[in-house]
Amino acid sequence: MSVAASTLDIVVVTVTAFATSVLSTLAGLGGGTILLAVLAQFFAPATAIPVQGAIQIVSNGSRSLLLRRTIEWPAVLWSLVLLFPASLAGAALAGSVDADIGRMVIAAFAIVVAWRPQLPAWRGGRLPVQAMVGVGALSGLLTTAIGVSGPVTSPFFRAVTKTHVAFVSSAAAAQTFSQGSKVVAYLANGWSFDGVIAVIVCGISAVIAGSWAGSRLLGRIAEHRLAAIFKLVLTTLAIRLIATAVF
Repeated sequence: MSVAASTLDIVVVTVTAFATSVLSTLAGLGGGTILLAVLAQFFAPATAIPVQGAIQIVSNGSRSLLLRRTIEWPAVLWSLVLLFPASLAGAALAGSVDADIGRMVIAAFAIVVAWRPQLPAWRGGRLPVQAMVGVGALSGLLTTAIGVSGPVTSPFFRAVTKTHVAFVSSAAAAQTFSQGSKVVAYLANGWSFDGVIAVIVCGISAVIAGSWAGSRLLGRIAEHRLAAIFKLVLTTLAIRLIATAVF
């Protein structure tokens, strides 16, 4: 996409937003990475990252709202302490990087996320909840600099939550704040919504529907099947993103 999106671009992003929201609700992570990889096929990273953030605010927010009774708030609140200063630093860093280099970084990160060893099983209370201050700072820096932080910070949320559903809901609540901080940081750095409102509105509508659909399927689909789908899709998108940057 140039800054102004075509009808086909909007349709592709809308379908992707729905699918990634379902995946995020079921697995607790991954959907935002796929959505960013799709957006970066068309937008420069300096636009793709905040657009993805605006959509993910609603994706994570609707998921945490639907699962609000299971959120473990101490972990979420501790993660907010250094979130915004780190977001400002990440946005400044991203703004200084060439668009094609940014695409290569996003693609490399996507491949690492797709093929890294499986995340460790959660054990509630394994970490002191105050450790989430550093996790929040890391989230703010990564989500603005390269667009995604969930795959890196999720193991820590697994380690301080007691059940899988609590992990999904607590990580979603923290990511809602993180994505909001990202958008504000980009706006402060000179980005604007001009030309991308239609993409964001359609993406938001899709993620609301995806969160609802995913919440109805939670616990019904084997995690190894979700992992296989995630790996295939993300690897394909990363390879195409590399080709876009190189050629």
